[in-house]
Amino acid sequence: MTSIKNPKFTIVVPHYDGSISDDLFCRGLQSLIDQKNQDFEVLIYHDGPTSRPVPELWRQLGDRAKLTITKKRKNDWGHSNRDLGIKEANGEYIVHFNPDNILYPFALEEVINECKSTYPHPVTSEIIIMPIIMRGMRTNGSYLWRQKEWAENYSMIFTGYPTIKNNIDAMQLIMSNRLWYKYGGWYDRREQADGNMYPLFVYQNGARYCSKILGEHW
Repeated sequence: MTSIKNPKFTIVVPHYDGSISDDLFCRGLQSLIDQKNQDFEVLIYHDGPTSRPVPELWRQLGDRAKLTITKKRKNDWGHSNRDLGIKEANGEYIVHFNPDNILYPFALEEVINECKSTYPHPVTSEIIIMPIIMRGMRTNGSYLWRQKEWAENYSMIFTGYPTIKNNIDAMQLIMSNRLWYKYGGWYDRREQADGNMYPLFVYQNGARYCSKILGEHW
């Protein structure tokens, strides 16, 4: 466990050798280090075994971060580790953050502001959705393609509204710890688990939507 008691957010980071370069992993971690709002813990799960050391940058998060290294790779797109993160989370809200993601420095601050907002009515949902830039995306209006080598030149904005598959990514939906437990954690192990689960969550509980782009998925 981290030594942060009752943080506002738990950020769950699944990672394994070969998924991304160490440079991208460090870039994602740096975006967490740079958050204006520091009321969070970070749970990193390396889906082992390790063929090279996990970059030491995570230690700059100090006692708010914990690294867990597993002995056997599960090969399920990190979903088993997301579920483990939910079970071990101390935060009020859970953020699912892939190591090639970026959160802009004001992202968590904006999410908290949205939680506190009384406009247009004083109902605060346990789900907050933020727009992000999805790198490497192209579409012809009927089909959607993603290739990482396109990341520098092609991108689309995923708003998460409406909350449907191919319009929302794992990092966009921030949900309360309570609701994750209600649904039994990250129960879907398919590749597009977020696109399968998130529409149901929003349909049954509603959501608040941030109006600023708060991050990027590479």
